[in-house]
Amino acid sequence: MCLKFKNFFVVISFASIFCGAQFFVAPSFSSDAEDIIKIAAVVNDDVISMYDLLSRVDIAIATSNLRDSEQLRKQITPQILKTMIDERLQIQAANSLEYTVSEEALNAAIESLEERNGNPPGSFEKFLKANKLSKETVDSQIKAEISWATVVSRRFGNTISVGEDEIDESIARIEASRGKPEYLISDIFLSVDNKSPDPKISKLADNLVSQLRGGSDFFSIARQFSQSANASVGGDLGWILEDQLPTEISNIVKQLSPNEISSPIRTYEGIFIINLRSKRLALTANPLDTKVNLTQIIVKNYNQQTSLNLELLDRLRENSKNCDDLLKNSSGKVSDLSGSLGNIEIRDLPKDLQDLILAIPIGQLSQPQIYENGYRALMVCERQETKVKLPEREKILVKIANKRLELLARRYLRNLRRQAFIDVRI
Repeated sequence: MCLKFKNFFVVISFASIFCGAQFFVAPSFSSDAEDIIKIAAVVNDDVISMYDLLSRVDIAIATSNLRDSEQLRKQITPQILKTMIDERLQIQAANSLEYTVSEEALNAAIESLEERNGNPPGSFEKFLKANKLSKETVDSQIKAEISWATVVSRRFGNTISVGEDEIDESIARIEASRGKPEYLISDIFLSVDNKSPDPKISKLADNLVSQLRGGSDFFSIARQFSQSANASVGGDLGWILEDQLPTEISNIVKQLSPNEISSPIRTYEGIFIINLRSKRLALTANPLDTKVNLTQIIVKNYNQQTSLNLELLDRLRENSKNCDDLLKNSSGKVSDLSGSLGNIEIRDLPKDLQDLILAIPIGQLSQPQIYENGYRALMVCERQETKVKLPEREKILVKIANKRLELLARRYLRNLRRQAFIDVRI
């Protein structure tokens, strides 16, 4: 059995968030044992060895379906080292609260991972062994995510409050957006120092886009490389209205097709790579979800001339204002295959009939369609359109609270970086 772990890492509510400090240089690589035991970085009293760093690079490539090469490793290693430095700071913050991740919590996270990927218990460890990946390195990343979620919850969980008036305002804004374009997108963000932009970051962005368009997994690449707050959930931004996006990004998103990857988008903040997963109109039901009650009329040519059948359908269209009229007026004059088709969801119809049914009003017989050795016409008897409800107040409350919690987490991690002793040695 081939085990797959595309969404490889545990998804916690808070991501590793980066400030984009430009103190990294492209590393040189060697397989010599002496180089492997070298120190890649020192974070306060913790050491990140080259072995730790190269193991993490192996994991990133294996789980993201990236095409391995010396050039790729040089491009992605500085970004991965940034992530590992932040993880050390997060674990240190947890230690200051006398919190350590228990084996039970780690195992529960791994079991959840296996279940989410549709694999049996124990498949996680088999996957690591089959790909010769370091379990210790993976465990370290999982522990960092669990630790950080716990730290943020303990430090800030009780400080968040959301008023009823705020929920009311949010509901009013959502209602006002009804019918406007809305996009389901994920992003990868690479920070760039605008005063001294690093061309290596632009090359990395180009490489990632090429790999993503070649089939690499967006979730895993975002999880490993993105510097946005939503990195731990694969860059998922959820549904976003067009006017909520920065202009330079919305201009590109409007031109994308579903499942298309954008070229790197340069903004004042940095470089974005966008994956447009779907698009719709806000609070508007998908027309294909509409249920219709249909009646069909079929006429066979046989020895009759085609023109006579078309004339019959024209008379039925003119004299039938509803399905009951249609069945009564056509009785004894049409094929036995004619009659009610019952209730059908439009998306379950063939594509050509979907377009036809969406275009005709209730009680109007459609134009004839060629059908076997004759013609078929359809009438919509009833339509049951799906109603899109506003989000529940509880869900809106949670969304507002999570945004505030993420902001506090970002600020806290930024302060930890500023206060830390960080010595990068590659």
